[in-house]
Amino acid sequence: MAAVVEGDVETAIALSAPSIVYTTGQVRRYEGHEGIRDIASDFNRLAGFLTVSVEGEILEDGGVVALRRIERYTVPSGGIEIRGCSFVEVEDGLVTRWADYKSMESIDDVFG
Repeated sequence: MAAVVEGDVETAIALSAPSIVYTTGQVRRYEGHEGIRDIASDFNRLAGFLTVSVEGEILEDGGVVALRRIERYTVPSGGIEIRGCSFVEVEDGLVTRWADYKSMESIDDVFG
């Protein structure tokens, strides 16, 4: 996750299986190493407006890693904080699946 957010595409690809699938709820779906390039590109477009951090401990059990994350978006009127969870499946040391689930409560508060 850190490599993708920081735009380190080569490291992200080295840690990912060629068949990786990354989903952000029902909003976006990225597949394979080309998908990793697309994710990094999407994050790069948000540089200066977005920071991503992990909150609390990272849990791992049987090749599945779970972590809570916070995305902070800076906008002219202030900021928006989106909380979510990431679930990452790992096989043979490579990420095969990465799924993000985000709470849209803060978006609903601003635009709802």
